[in-house]
Amino acid sequence: MGRAKEIVMKVLPSDIANAFIRQHHYSGKVVSNSKLHFGVFLDGQLHGVMSYGPSLDKSKIIGLVEGTGWNEFLELNRMAFDSVLPRNSESRAISMSIRLLKKHAPQGNGLSPSRMPAPAGTARSTGQAISC
Repeated sequence: MGRAKEIVMKVLPSDIANAFIRQHHYSGKVVSNSKLHFGVFLDGQLHGVMSYGPSLDKSKIIGLVEGTGWNEFLELNRMAFDSVLPRNSESRAISMSIRLLKKHAPQGNGLSPSRMPAPAGTARSTGQAISC
């Protein structure tokens, strides 16, 4: 896994996270209802942001994890990394964020990756719910 194991994840204020997303996400847009932002750091510098929030269309997602209430799941709304992060950083960061959410927000029943299509050459969402 190389240097991907060296990345550090911290909660970020929304103003810092949104500025990074506007600069590095291919759409240049933020999701206004994102409530939780994780920063991905390497060598003490911010190189990635993951923003979680309520699903944009809860009615399509709520049935994926049985017994999930209307406000008991989050969606990965935006994920933006710069080119400095090493190979496998995306997978490592997703894993780290899920572990943090399970530890600090155990009341949630699930996570859903964003269903927004990704441009060619980037990782694509599977559209599968992740039970927590």
